[in-house]
Amino acid sequence: MKRGGLVAIILMSLFAPSQAQYFQFSQYNFSNQRVNPAIIGTSKFMSASLLSRSQSTGGDFNINSNLVSFQRPFLNRSTGRAWSGIGVTLMDDRSGGIFRTEELAINYALNIRLTRFRILSVGFKWLHQARSISLNGFYTGSQYVPDRGFDGSLPSGENSDELRNSLNTLSTGIYWQQVNRKDQINAYWGISLFDINKPNDAFLKKENQLSSTFVLSGGFKAYQISELSIFPELLYSASSGDQVLNIGTRWQYELKKMPNQAGAQVELLTKYVVGRSGIVGIQFHKANLSLGISYDFPLFVTNPSNLGALEFGVELKKLTATRSSKKRTTKKTIKKPTTGTVIKKVPVKNQPIQKIIIDSTKITPLQSISLVDTIDAPIEIIKFDTARTQLEAEAGKITHQPLIVEKITLHFQFEFNSVDLDDETEKFLDQLSETLEEDKELKAKIVGHTDNVGSEKFNQKLSLKRAESVRDFLLKNGITKERINADGKGMSAPLVENETEEGRRKNRRVEIVLYYER
Repeated sequence: MKRGGLVAIILMSLFAPSQAQYFQFSQYNFSNQRVNPAIIGTSKFMSASLLSRSQSTGGDFNINSNLVSFQRPFLNRSTGRAWSGIGVTLMDDRSGGIFRTEELAINYALNIRLTRFRILSVGFKWLHQARSISLNGFYTGSQYVPDRGFDGSLPSGENSDELRNSLNTLSTGIYWQQVNRKDQINAYWGISLFDINKPNDAFLKKENQLSSTFVLSGGFKAYQISELSIFPELLYSASSGDQVLNIGTRWQYELKKMPNQAGAQVELLTKYVVGRSGIVGIQFHKANLSLGISYDFPLFVTNPSNLGALEFGVELKKLTATRSSKKRTTKKTIKKPTTGTVIKKVPVKNQPIQKIIIDSTKITPLQSISLVDTIDAPIEIIKFDTARTQLEAEAGKITHQPLIVEKITLHFQFEFNSVDLDDETEKFLDQLSETLEEDKELKAKIVGHTDNVGSEKFNQKLSLKRAESVRDFLLKNGITKERINADGKGMSAPLVENETEEGRRKNRRVEIVLYYER
């Protein structure tokens, strides 16, 4: 055999325990489906990512690994929150042009929402792996010609089919996480078990059962000062008596938001794989894009299987749309409500109305709900005379224009990119549902608004999703869809200037107009 190939085979044999273990990338946030199959359904964003790694060894050859991942969550139509997710990964791993591994994996996860900010997920993974050892470049005695040397054109006498194998494995995991109002992770932990069916992974006919791998991952926000947050993390793997512990810290810095731009974070990675290598890296994250680069290097000990490894990662993300957001509601001719925050009675042309009566005793005024930055002007609630059962109005010519009886501006606690309803808001909408249920002719137009951070197209979709989150909550409470119309105005109709965070927070809102169709 050639000398270089012989050295490579010897090194591969020496490092077999390390290579047999379930391999993890250094930037494992780009390859979370390899860490735990339960992670994929916890985010509202669908994503596609690419992670590439080149690792140098003492055998004077490189180990090149490339991973392509795709994941898509499925959102609840009523709440807009992820209830499950599916993911696919493709990996190609090559060692010096000799040993090659190709993988295809399909992941599925199901979520159990514990509270609004805490979720527990269970995941499952099926993986097909094909491995081969290439004999190209190797010579045997059958190819030796006396007085001439080795002739590669002669048969080698080896059967390459014996150096190929494939297997299917099953894996599972559970994952818990806690997020803040911005859907940023405050703490997480996960336990996963890979290759639980222990298939035969021998190249030759002799049986060699693949060992299962146990993986424990976790991290939490330990400290925050101003825009800087510190996240200690660990990733522990154990298989066949071999253990790997990756510990370290993510230093996250929140970049200041610029007008018409989404917020972003820069992260510095400092980690140590105990007894093997150190890791440093930097990552950049925006709403729809993540980039990362890292470098592994020997630390404290000589590690001939890893003399240095460079990783590049990129991820593209997109906010997932619910099925209801894909449906276009029929637009109705509705009189545009007057700008402002005070509920008003609006007379209809040719219809002199003296009194408008609606049972708003069931509707809690905004001041009694703990919402963020309610508007300055008070809400004028039109009281209901419980001694009367009929709508009072002066006789007059009635047209087919809608009669607006009430306008409510709700400043829900919408953070950037958020469509979630908090508990207090849900209580308010429960009471609003009771009022709509008692007056079957009363209808509602729901309009969502955003601040000016992000593109116009993105904010248009986000504002519609906010309106639909309110509409879907009312639908879930039994109000028929014919009585509720949802629309989004994006950032086109701000209440105040978007120059400050205070102003942008006020502009993240939903307006509800109650009216009669006459």
